[in-house]
Amino acid sequence: MGNQNNTRQHQIEIENLWSFQRREVEQAHDFKNGLFPLARVRKMMKVEEDVDRISAEVPVVLAKACDLFIRNVTLQSWHQAQENKRSIIQRQDINSTMDSFRDAYHNIEYFKRLMSAS
Repeated sequence: MGNQNNTRQHQIEIENLWSFQRREVEQAHDFKNGLFPLARVRKMMKVEEDVDRISAEVPVVLAKACDLFIRNVTLQSWHQAQENKRSIIQRQDINSTMDSFRDAYHNIEYFKRLMSAS
């Protein structure tokens, strides 16, 4: 019963995170002052040899996506640490979180292939 409560609490936290982020994005007028410096994001994008030109909004969107990704990984990893009765996120928590993301991605890709084969 306790594990189900923890799982439900975790789901609520994730839903709250995404609800908050959605409201933040909808109400934002200036995305240029995010956590990631846009010049740095643009520089990282240009490391790819095939990328010649980048429109102005792409680094802004990518910076916000990175912010959301890190927040989500942190929250999921924190949940992993709590499940293991720890109060500090460790590498194994992040690895477990990334494994669950990878599994979810593969399940989505598998489902897409099944649907396209029909």
